[in-house]
Amino acid sequence: MSDPQHDLDQLRQQVARLDREILEKISERLRTSRLIGEAKRKAQLPIRDFRVEASVMQRARQSARELGFDPALAESVLESLIEAAVQTQVAHQPVHHKGEHHRILIAGGSGRMGAWLRQFLQGQGHTVASCDPSGGEFSSLQAASAEKWDVVVLSTPLASLPETLGQALKLEGQPLIFDIGSLKSHLVADLQKAAAEGHRVTSVHPMFAPGTVVLTGRSVLVCDAGNARATEQACDLFRETAVSLCPVPLEQHDQVMGGLLGLSHTINLLFGQALCQLGLSFEKLGPIASTTFAKQAKTAAEVAAENPELYHQIQNLNQCTPQVYQALQASLERLREAALAPEAEPFLELMGECRGYFFPSS
Repeated sequence: MSDPQHDLDQLRQQVARLDREILEKISERLRTSRLIGEAKRKAQLPIRDFRVEASVMQRARQSARELGFDPALAESVLESLIEAAVQTQVAHQPVHHKGEHHRILIAGGSGRMGAWLRQFLQGQGHTVASCDPSGGEFSSLQAASAEKWDVVVLSTPLASLPETLGQALKLEGQPLIFDIGSLKSHLVADLQKAAAEGHRVTSVHPMFAPGTVVLTGRSVLVCDAGNARATEQACDLFRETAVSLCPVPLEQHDQVMGGLLGLSHTINLLFGQALCQLGLSFEKLGPIASTTFAKQAKTAAEVAAENPELYHQIQNLNQCTPQVYQALQASLERLREAALAPEAEPFLELMGECRGYFFPSS
């Protein structure tokens, strides 16, 4: 009769050998990635090729299905490997760009999204500088005005975007100007006025976090302000990537964000606040969590760890926030009444409506 402890030790040794083999393959992959970077340099190609990355992710998902494990795990592993490969290539190779070369200035380039955008644009072969009082080549737009810029990206805090736009419009040479703000209401009038005066202005909104490495399946919202040519030029900066460019009317952007950002942030903050008021310790709930609780808690914890000033502005500056809260309050009251009603029909009806929203064809 075999010894269970001996069998366990043998299996753990086998896992250790497999771990070593995996790490050796990762090392080999990184060495190969460095060679790819050298080949790109000789061919004067940009470091990032998002179409290739999309193909890599698709291949990983398919391989995972064939091998019988979760494709999400394959995606997570490949995302880390792609990030490491890009860092290796950037560290060892200068960047060249085969297409049109732009001099790009990012106002607010030291912020998280500004820093991400700088790395992204440099990876595409552009010359990028930062304008930021907390760090960068220039402390202000005025300090950067002595040089000529093809593109100026506005990545300053939401509340200061109108002022930053006004300063950017004073730059010589009629550069392409666009913001990447998550709210637009307070910019609509200024953007449309600038476009009517002949300035090359538009507005975009990357719908992903600044830590994003693989752009497969990500979206960039594109909000034309009245200068179609400027919008096309801004789109060109993202067009050769794996992102989806999604046009959204500028005047409707914040209504959409009321649901996508405002409501989702509110739900997750309410989840955390309700747990606090119930006096339920997260340390005690975590180990016994249900699947639904674990998923919700993970998202709520991520929201709670974000920049509170930014999240306040997303709520405070959106003119549609009162409508979101009214809808939320009405929904909560209806849910309360349905849950406490002795008969099940109101609750079943409510869940049926929710199911119909998410699965309209079922």
